[in-house]
Amino acid sequence: MACITKVLEKKINGLRVNLFEFNIDEDNNLNEIKSYLKGKISNSVVHNFSEYDLTYYGSKNLNPDFVARFNACVSKINTPKKASIRQFDVRRERVTEWIAQYLLEQEFDCVFFDDSDKKINLKTVEIDKHTDGIDVPGLLISNNKIQFVVCEVKASDSSKIPCDSMTALQNDIQKSIDNDENRVSKEILEYMHGIRNAKIDEIILEKIIGFLGQLIMKEKKDMIEDVFFFPVILRSNSRIITEKNVDDYNYFSLNGVSGENVENVVASFRKNFSDFSNELYDEVMGSL
Repeated sequence: MACITKVLEKKINGLRVNLFEFNIDEDNNLNEIKSYLKGKISNSVVHNFSEYDLTYYGSKNLNPDFVARFNACVSKINTPKKASIRQFDVRRERVTEWIAQYLLEQEFDCVFFDDSDKKINLKTVEIDKHTDGIDVPGLLISNNKIQFVVCEVKASDSSKIPCDSMTALQNDIQKSIDNDENRVSKEILEYMHGIRNAKIDEIILEKIIGFLGQLIMKEKKDMIEDVFFFPVILRSNSRIITEKNVDDYNYFSLNGVSGENVENVVASFRKNFSDFSNELYDEVMGSL
C-alpha cells in the first residue's frame, strides 16, 4: 500500500483542491514516514554533537567521562521545549511542516535540500523560536523548467470543517503572492545561500542558482509566474476522508496569481499532531 493516497480532486473558487490520505494505519507506512521525520530531526545541526566537538578548542586530551557529560549537557540545551499551549509548540511546527514537505515530494515531485532547510540549520539560540518566513520553500523541476516552491502549512485537530486555521493559511499565501515586505525575495536569497553546499551535480546547481538569481531581480508580476504555491492544511479529523470533505477551502480565495500556479491541499493524518511530534522528538533525543 502506498504511504499516501489521492482521494479526490475538485475545483473550488477556480482553484484546484486535492484531498490526500496518509495511510498510517499500516505499520510499514507509519514507520516509513516516522523514519523520514526522525531523519530530519537527527540531521538538524543543533542535534549533531560533532558541531560541538571540544577538540575544536584545542583540548585534545580530555577525560572521556567529561566529554560524555558535556555532550549530555549539549543535548539537554539543544532539545526544544514542549510548549504549554500545544498549538504553539515548535516541535509541532517543525514536524508538521516536514510532513507537508514529504507529501510534496511524493505527490508533486518537489525537490528539497537539507542544506537550505531553515529548520535543519537552526542555531542553539533559535531552538525554542518559531522559524521566520515561508514554511516550506523548495523547487519544482519539470521538463527542463524550474519554479520556486512556496508552501504554507497549518495543522488542525479541530472537529470543525472548515477549521479556524484557514484564514491564517490564506493570509500567509496571499502575503507571498503579493511579495509583501519582500517575503518571497528574502526567501529566495536565503535559499540561494543555503543551497551552495548541496551535494548535487554542478551543472544542475549552476542552473538552479542562475534561475534563482534571475528570479530575485524580476518585477513582482513577472516573478509570480515562476513561483508555485501550495497552501496545505493537515487534518487529524476522520470526517475528512469518510465524507471526502474538502470544505476547508469553501471560502478560500487568492488574488493576483494564475490558478495554474496553485495547488490547494487537504491531507488527512490521523494522529494528534502535538502528541505525534513530541513522541518523535523524545525518541530521537533519547537515542543521541
